[in-house]
Amino acid sequence: MTAQETKEFIDCVTHEDCTVRWRDGVYWCNGVTHDPKTGECAVAVWQIDPTNYEDIRDLLDFTGRSADECMKRFLEDKYWDGRTFYEVAPEMEWIDL
Repeated sequence: MTAQETKEFIDCVTHEDCTVRWRDGVYWCNGVTHDPKTGECAVAVWQIDPTNYEDIRDLLDFTGRSADECMKRFLEDKYWDGRTFYEVAPEMEWIDL
């Protein structure tokens, strides 16, 4: 993704689901969700099989107190083979499934 696409992707994933291709995999990024009962927010990233959309492996599954806390984890945790989202974003392609 270009720098502009990365910015747009981050804006998008803050509010909805997005999918990327990276290396030989397809990854579904579950945008930040809010549970009104508990007040908690969550964010997740799964590698998926693009033919049947089934989960292959979980990369990130985080529940926190706010959308900001979730996005911080999404952007800064090293779950992309030991690298952060920002480090791998130039190698990614934002796709529409």
